[in-house]
Amino acid sequence: MTSSAPSPAPDTEATAVPEGAPAPEAALVAEGVAVDGTHGVLLASTSLRTVPGSVLLVAGTPGSGHTALALALAGRMRPDHGTVTLDGDDDPRRLRRAVAVVDTPGVSEPEPVLPLRTVVGEELAMAGRGTTPRAVTEWLGARGAQTWVRSRFEDVPAPVRIGLMTALAASRPGVRVLVLTAPDRHGGTPVTWWQVASEHARAGFAVVVTCTEGSAALLGVPAVRLGGGDAGALPEPPGRHSRPEDPTGPLTVVAPQGADDLPQGWTRRLLRRRPAGTADAPPPDTGEPPRDAGTAILPGPDLTPGTTDGDESTERTS
Repeated sequence: MTSSAPSPAPDTEATAVPEGAPAPEAALVAEGVAVDGTHGVLLASTSLRTVPGSVLLVAGTPGSGHTALALALAGRMRPDHGTVTLDGDDDPRRLRRAVAVVDTPGVSEPEPVLPLRTVVGEELAMAGRGTTPRAVTEWLGARGAQTWVRSRFEDVPAPVRIGLMTALAASRPGVRVLVLTAPDRHGGTPVTWWQVASEHARAGFAVVVTCTEGSAALLGVPAVRLGGGDAGALPEPPGRHSRPEDPTGPLTVVAPQGADDLPQGWTRRLLRRRPAGTADAPPPDTGEPPRDAGTAILPGPDLTPGTTDGDESTERTS
């Protein structure tokens, strides 16, 4: 068991380009994308550029266009202004095949009352994978999430939810870009979903995460401003070198028993909070799934953008 607090500056290797190095080819580019609504602007002009193997944060207040941006990037909503291109191509059909929206409110967010096994089965079907109860249980078990197989989706801890939904979206054939929509709405520490996004970036995906400006500041990662117009990142947020104290104490990262039995490349991390000054101790065994703890579900080395480790027969475009 190891215990550590989040580092003052999360690993930004996936987003940084060495000074003087040639800029990598953009995978997904939005230029002045804006969406008008019946009663007002749904999304103010926003520009961004992503590259394979990177995580790009897009920060804005709730209600400032998180869902509209995700849909525009994925070719599921035609912007009223600006363009979205993938390698220079603005064909919405190509965008829908290559860009997956993850846990987007009102779009790809599962019904909260459904059992986790049902949600996973539906997603595996979209990826052309086996959907028998045994196949679903084995898929969850390989990712350390079998504890919640019968739980209602709303009862699945946020780290598990985010990790599973991201892994399922990444398994769809042809997907190259993942758009995580406001994962901080589920609460908890931003470090959880940052770890998931970073692991998928290291697997070769381009990852866009929309979040609040507060989450970006806590991570200490520059972010594109939602509705900010140009594609430049926000200045380095205050708090990168003077992070506010967490009143709940440092983050504890616990490797649960049996983690070594997972397939190579998969990592399980149990994230929980403990009051400052208390010693590490395993949580009491109540027989119920933990509500304040979760597992970060991360991709394996065999997962590469545009491929899946199962049968490739069905692709999701909605």
